Amino acid sequence: MLLPNFDAFAPFYDQDYRNYDDDIQLVVDLAQDAGETALELGCGTGRVLIPLAATGCRVTGVDNSPALLALARRKAEQAGVTARLQLTEADLRSFAAAETGFDFAFCVSNTLMHLNTQADQLAALHTAHRHLRPGGRLLIDLFNPDIPHLTAISGVQMLADRWEDEERGATVLKWVVRRMDVARQLQETTFIYESVYADGRTERAVLPFLLRFLWPSEGVLLLEKVGFRVDKLWGDCDGNDYASESEHLIFLATKR
Repeated sequence: MLLPNFDAFAPFYDQDYRNYDDDIQLVVDLAQDAGETALELGCGTGRVLIPLAATGCRVTGVDNSPALLALARRKAEQAGVTARLQLTEADLRSFAAAETGFDFAFCVSNTLMHLNTQADQLAALHTAHRHLRPGGRLLIDLFNPDIPHLTAISGVQMLADRWEDEERGATVLKWVVRRMDVARQLQETTFIYESVYADGRTERAVLPFLLRFLWPSEGVLLLEKVGFRVDKLWGDCDGNDYASESEHLIFLATKR
């Protein structure tokens, strides 16, 4: 399996997620409750990692995109948290961080779904398990596979967002197209970032990727298979119980 190239996402990532912080307080609370060290699988530009480091937690972030990690390093310097932060370019399925015995690990923003086979998702969970101390905790945050909704929007191109990129002097339109393959548990997704400049020029950046969604029972089985005990199944970042209509599918597990 080839992982998507998210270097092309780097110019748009932080603005795309500018209004999303629902998961940050949940991660901070769980990390502080677990101990002093945390590991993020798929840290991107440090959207969650840097606020967590700012609380005093020692954090390691792993990502396979050098462009996203470069932004994370720059933001960490600006936030003054580089002394508490270690960033590693590596594959989530097989990385070996400089230390093990982490108190807490987390994988948010549907990141586990970018590993689009069950074997690859299992490998990433094995790797997370190996890096945690006994009794360490793992948070996995995914979207809830609401099949009627996902099927209804399959093949429809939607305008998902719009913002002003002052640095580049452009208006950015974000278009999204999703196609469902329920039998294979795959959603083929394409993000199209269209930059429109004042002189009429336009540029398009196209980022296609696959997401493999998990059923709740499958997620529990995979976590148990690699040595976790699943403690909670939440439907949102406020800790409400998972239900069919939930937006999220969140697992909280403990290393046995």
